[in-house]
Parts: sequence; C-alpha cells; structure tokens
Amino acid sequence: MKPIHGVGAVVYRIQPDGTIEILLIRKRKGFWSLPKGKLKRDEPALEAIVREVREETHVTAEVVDMLGSIDYLISGPRGQQRKIVDYYLLRAIKGRARPTGGSEQIVAVDWVPLAEAIDRLQRPRLRAIVRAAQTLFSG
Repeated sequence: MKPIHGVGAVVYRIQPDGTIEILLIRKRKGFWSLPKGKLKRDEPALEAIVREVREETHVTAEVVDMLGSIDYLISGPRGQQRKIVDYYLLRAIKGRARPTGGSEQIVAVDWVPLAEAIDRLQRPRLRAIVRAAQTLFSG
C-alpha cells in the first residue's frame, strides 16, 4: 500500500523583546500539536504547508527551511498504513491566530514561548521537530 504523504509546520514569530513563540493547535478530543495536513493531488509541498497553516490557524506564513521528516504507522479503515510527514519551518507574516472549528476540528490555537511549546507537545517526534527548529534559531 502506498504511504500517505503530508506536510507539517513549526510556525514562529519573534516578539519585540526577542521571545520566540511557536504556533500550536489542538483538535477536538486531542492534545497540543503542530499544524499539518495532506497534499492535494499534484500540489507542491511548499504550497501545501502554507495553505494548511492558513486553513487551520488563519495565519499567513512563509517557508524558511526544511526541518526533517517523520515516518510512522497509522491505523485506518484499510488497516495499518505508513504515513510520512515532511516538516518545515515557517515565519508568520500576518493574521490573528484563531481556531477554524468546522471540518478541521481545530478548537484551540495558541502562540507559546519556544521552551513551553516543547513541554506542551506530548509526542516525542513533534518535540524533536521543534528542537530541530530551535537549533536554527540559536545558530
């Protein structure tokens, strides 16, 4: 079975005092996570992640760098399937972060200081992606 390909983002902004904040989302019945989604047919990954961030958070952002990929198994209607998500670092340009609700089921969106964002993420693979972004900020 062909793997499912997706894109995800660590979206950041820098406050006037230099604090780096990361944009986190929470879905209904879920925990804090990073924006992500599936590519549409023939959609380039960089366009897809900008679209997904805008759809899920109302924030317009630009791609800065590639952070890495996460490869894992999910259980779905067709049984176990491999999912590969390519994560990118995006800089917020404009927009007031707010949940979309509706079919996306995003119930909360929050700008969180970098260290707190790492603590708030429950999945180790997502914490690793944010730590990869953190090395770009300090380097």
